[in-house]
Amino acid sequence: MISKCVERSTLLALFLLPALLSAQPKGVLIDRVIAVVGREPILESDLIPRMEQMRQVTPQPTWEDECGELEDLLYERLLLEQAKIDSVTVDDGQVNQELERRIEYFARQIGGRDKLEAFYGKPIAEIKADFRDQVRDQLLIQNMQQRITSDIRITPRDVQRFFNKIPADSIPFINAEVEYAMILRVPVASEEEDRRIRRRMQEFRDAVVDGTKDICVLIGLYSEDPGSARDCGQLGMVPTGVMVPEFDAVAMSLRDGEVSQVFKTQFGYHFMQMIERRGEQYNARHLLMRPRIESGDLLRERQLLDTLRASILDGRTSFGEAAGKWSSDEESRGSNGLMIEPSSNSTRWDMQSLDQQTFFVLDKLQPGQIGEPQQVVLPDGSKAYRLLQLLVRTEPHKANMREDYRLIQQAAEGKLRSDAVDKWVQERVNATYVRIVPDLAACPFTHPWVRIAENQE
Repeated sequence: MISKCVERSTLLALFLLPALLSAQPKGVLIDRVIAVVGREPILESDLIPRMEQMRQVTPQPTWEDECGELEDLLYERLLLEQAKIDSVTVDDGQVNQELERRIEYFARQIGGRDKLEAFYGKPIAEIKADFRDQVRDQLLIQNMQQRITSDIRITPRDVQRFFNKIPADSIPFINAEVEYAMILRVPVASEEEDRRIRRRMQEFRDAVVDGTKDICVLIGLYSEDPGSARDCGQLGMVPTGVMVPEFDAVAMSLRDGEVSQVFKTQFGYHFMQMIERRGEQYNARHLLMRPRIESGDLLRERQLLDTLRASILDGRTSFGEAAGKWSSDEESRGSNGLMIEPSSNSTRWDMQSLDQQTFFVLDKLQPGQIGEPQQVVLPDGSKAYRLLQLLVRTEPHKANMREDYRLIQQAAEGKLRSDAVDKWVQERVNATYVRIVPDLAACPFTHPWVRIAENQE
């Protein structure tokens, strides 16, 4: 089903390619153009990470599998070509938000931002800059998909008809699922510790300005940004919008060679030296130090959660009210602590997809119960405490309209969207230049890409 391709362009495809290409022996051809759709080329290196991703599930994918991935790429390029024709745009804020989301997700998978930086051998800012254009294109593709399917509406009767057409032996089996809420408490350093770090950073900055200390030596000894510290704090040439707004604002106020004042962001205290500015891009080096979180700071958060839990159990407040007032997690705080599964944008979580820490807490709870305060490690390696409340649990079962209406509705909408997209592709491909290399032209495509290509040669 061709409309699945955007969803299958996952983080693995986004981040794996540089590692694969760098592993190729020198002197070996590692890339070529395998197809062109309109003005949009498809490289062999676009196909490699998709096939590597598929091998995580299917160790020995077939030639037909490879052809299916190529057709997804053809479809994406067709959408991208049409987006440019229709002047569809994506603003920088959307790109920055999506880049940060993907960085956070992949950092969690690999064990933190420092390990992600070590994997690439460059700081997060440079990684973001490398993938900025790819992410922008993927958002353009998604916007075009939404345009194509924006008129689709589905009623409960449509959902029932869709479900009735599923053969009895093809009704899917649903794993155990849960809905849960969270109150997260991230400790904050004491005011005394905050002042201590700021004073020390000011001393370092003054010593650099008056020439008594070398900035590279200080960064190597004291900077807590591991990705840049090994390269004298250099971030590489990055456009504005990649770094947090406070960082960009300071950078854009500096001349080449100038050293900033000490300033604070969500990551800690910094000062930077501008290396080079080119319009809206810049390369700077910086020193970062974070106020230390002491054991007492962490203990205070646990004690607060103990108090909140007792208050909820006594009926003096509700879990949702407490989450809205006290949780440090911005995403869930606005929804009374309710956690949203990111890939489906649903409140239901497949128990098998939960991380171990969450699974072991929720597995012991009954709906409505609240676990004890639990220490967790955040993606940046810092520690925090959280409370979890189990809201709903469903047992493994065959899908039915009563318990799984939302899933069936999504499947029905997906079918309508897929049909609309297939119709659009059939219409657009006839009016678009397509070329495919001969060794892939025999692929059993769903749409007549090759016939069109042959007619246009």
